[in-house]
Amino acid sequence: MNPVSRPSAFRRLAGILFLMTLASSSAQPATGWHSLSSLPDPIGYGGMMAGVINGQLVAAGGSQWDKPVWAKGTRLLSDRIFVLAAPEGKWREHASKLPVKAGHFASAAAPDAIYYAGGLGPDGPLRQAFKLQARGADLVATPLPDLPEAIVYGTAAIFHGRFFVIGGVADPAAKPARRSVWSLGIAGAESAWRREADLPGEGLFVATASATADALYVFGGMSYDAAGKPQPSRAAWRLKAGQWERLADMPAARVGANGPSPAFDDRILVIGGYAEIFGGAQRDHPGFPAETLVYNTTTNSWGTGPLLPSAPVGDRDASGDPGPLPMIGAPVAVWGDLAVVISGEVRIATRSPAVVALRLPLSR
Repeated sequence: MNPVSRPSAFRRLAGILFLMTLASSSAQPATGWHSLSSLPDPIGYGGMMAGVINGQLVAAGGSQWDKPVWAKGTRLLSDRIFVLAAPEGKWREHASKLPVKAGHFASAAAPDAIYYAGGLGPDGPLRQAFKLQARGADLVATPLPDLPEAIVYGTAAIFHGRFFVIGGVADPAAKPARRSVWSLGIAGAESAWRREADLPGEGLFVATASATADALYVFGGMSYDAAGKPQPSRAAWRLKAGQWERLADMPAARVGANGPSPAFDDRILVIGGYAEIFGGAQRDHPGFPAETLVYNTTTNSWGTGPLLPSAPVGDRDASGDPGPLPMIGAPVAVWGDLAVVISGEVRIATRSPAVVALRLPLSR
């Protein structure tokens, strides 16, 4: 039985108190987050994908560094798939592998399947798209039609039976960011990608997306100005009836926020991300903010959410940190009434295998 289908009086009270906390942008909320078991990898991964398949949490792909970039490290891509059967359990590595070692895709989860497209592969940016689902005891990535263009650092959401891929860049070093929005039907035969209304403005990459019953949302990310200078974004956009609408700006820019951003009741939780580009030595990177933001879809307003957990910084010359620490570039999966954030980047070129979860008042 879904644990939120018959909430106890205590659970109802907890949900009310949680929503009261989220409603206030001036309050300093208690953390609310708790740790699940870490991935069985000492470094962890950035740019993974995640979802729930056959009731189990699944995370796959991503990238890590064998040594930090200032030590002339090499970025390694993964085809590994990890499975967590229960929140109190331990992750295990599945025998199945992804067809291509890759990470930093645009990905989103439907019931019992994870859709992912684009990303960075061994030979560069990808156009390939896949549907990861169970086939007996195996987890199989079934090819979908290729994206019309290669996209890295795009964002994605499932909306009205379609897999939306939004923004991104043609290459990690490419400028400007993409304005293009593509969608692929997932309810029946996935025949061809459809061009949707372009994002307004200069385009975005490393944004986060979300979907409710009646609209698709995009928050934050990075764009480039006319001179090619990166610009962290505070913008919030809503796609409704085929048209983009500018919403109230976020209190601060959010680059690399983890996603898709979970929606519950009339709220959307934006987890992690940063507002300013660090200009110091890479080894001295301070890490990322612990704040989370909450968008109210009814009032078009913003509040604060529960702070992400933050442990002391570990070895600065290691490519992994046990954490938990505020992360960016991590997948978010809604698992029952939990929003789960898996691994991610905690400083420049530094990953963490830590996994944290937040109990939502209602599941998606």
